[in-house]
Amino acid sequence: MTTRVVIADDSDIAAGLLEAILEEDAGIRVVGRARTGAELLALPAVAIADVVLVDLLMPELDGLSVIRAISARAGVIVVSSLPRGSAAVREALAQGAVDGLEKRDLAGAPARARLRAAVLRAARRPVAARGGRVILVAGSTGAIPALEALARGLGPLEVPVLIVQHLPDRRERDLARALRALGARARPARAGDALSPEFLLAPSGSHMAIDGRGRIQLTGDGPVGGHRPSAEVLFASAAPLARRVAALVLSGLGSDGARALPALVDGGGLGFAQEPSECSAPAMPRAALLSSPRVRPIRVADFVELARRWVLGEG
Repeated sequence: MTTRVVIADDSDIAAGLLEAILEEDAGIRVVGRARTGAELLALPAVAIADVVLVDLLMPELDGLSVIRAISARAGVIVVSSLPRGSAAVREALAQGAVDGLEKRDLAGAPARARLRAAVLRAARRPVAARGGRVILVAGSTGAIPALEALARGLGPLEVPVLIVQHLPDRRERDLARALRALGARARPARAGDALSPEFLLAPSGSHMAIDGRGRIQLTGDGPVGGHRPSAEVLFASAAPLARRVAALVLSGLGSDGARALPALVDGGGLGFAQEPSECSAPAMPRAALLSSPRVRPIRVADFVELARRWVLGEG
């Protein structure tokens, strides 16, 4: 997966050097450059960046203001003429930057390699640890068309989408392949995965949960409500992150997810159920709607639009 980087530096020479250093690694691509803090915040590429390199001494908006504004959605690395131990760099790290490097060190090959390594580390940090948002989806009978619509609408968006879909054994790889064909980064989840911006599918025969470090946990515990994986397990594990979570229950038989939804929405999360009238099997969405008055019915197309605004901080 390509790591996308935006560089904010008022020196075109410095920015060009940083871009050349980074793109020595074929897995890193610079997708935008800005010369001022205000220009950076207005740059569309920031919405898709995994990492942003920031010079603290920029005009208009200083680097510290920029870090506070963007560290929730991207890893921020300070690359400055200031010493790494300076008060300004220490404050930048306190405000959300994940690392700091000195420009004068970048003349040597070892320091250039350290910069690339720092960028790749920052991109792998769990989104939840940076305050990012997470979408949880539960589906069963009749949910595949809705998942395909989510892949088309949310696939380009930088957000983790964790999916519990009741499938025959080993079919999650087929589903992931189908979602990738529609523009989403999608694959079966692995134990220890960070909450990276892609569609992560619960493997057949394993419950999927979010652990205390904001990573994927897979367990072989017994079925819950007749299901393994079960949305109850995923939703319950996300309760500590509730204010950063939007959960959606799609078409399906039974009531998977309904017992755990109230804790999520009571904790400040968003809870939705696919409009029963557009479901081929409306039992799961109806159970979700009955679980709490805070769970709202929504058409999948409307959820896509709402989720896009929510992830981008517009709603």
